[in-house]
Amino acid sequence: MLIRLLIIASSSIMLLVSACGSGGANTPAAQLTPAPSAKVANETDTPDAEDHLISAVTHQQAGRLDEAIAETDEAIRLNPQLSMAYYIRGFSYHLLAQHQRAIQDYDQAIRLDPQLSDVYMNRGFSYSNLGQYQRAIQDYDEAIALDPQLAEAYDNRGAAYGILGQHQRSVRDLDEAIRLDPQYAMAYNHRAATYFQLDQIERAFQDWGEAIRLEPEFASPYASRALAYTFLGNDNEAQQDIERAVSLGLDRGMLERALAGVKERR
Repeated sequence: MLIRLLIIASSSIMLLVSACGSGGANTPAAQLTPAPSAKVANETDTPDAEDHLISAVTHQQAGRLDEAIAETDEAIRLNPQLSMAYYIRGFSYHLLAQHQRAIQDYDQAIRLDPQLSDVYMNRGFSYSNLGQYQRAIQDYDEAIALDPQLAEAYDNRGAAYGILGQHQRSVRDLDEAIRLDPQYAMAYNHRAATYFQLDQIERAFQDWGEAIRLEPEFASPYASRALAYTFLGNDNEAQQDIERAVSLGLDRGMLERALAGVKERR
């Protein structure tokens, strides 16, 4: 049960950090370069549509998500076959926590270009946010089949396996994510939660420490570690991590509610 609290909280916190524009190692990133199959015969439409995509990504990176969606709407009006437009709009909906709408756009992007590994990965992440972990894993499987070097897909699949209680699979995937990208803070954060559930407490705290060393301004590891400290009864250490997470932009009320839930279960 604890790993569910730790990883779900970590994923929710990660989405909040992404939506606030703080960035994180596991933030899915919409790619701007359209895939070849997104091109259409009428090339005169493509530059205008792509101009709107460039503007959409600029708005998205600045946190102006409504404006980003409006720009992708226009790109789609100009070129309904542009797979990247659906991908980028889906990512904006993802950041707004409108996961069903995100999935609809990811579905269309995949119909137009089935080779977009990042779209499968992001759709899987939306399914995870809806609690549909098996469907998420299927998408991560497809992303990995298309791009075996995609560390984010191994990380997300490892987190999903952890939530489902398949801890050894979780560790294997997170090990692979870290092997592919040794600087991947979120993978350490997720693996720490899995180690904690396996009663490998020292290794768990080593991984949280490594995540923080790699990205000291990344709030998720502080929040996840605070939950673990709370479960162990180390409330002073937990409060220090909470204060640090709040100073990095996370919502105090959300974190305090998560701590209260862990205290009820310890």
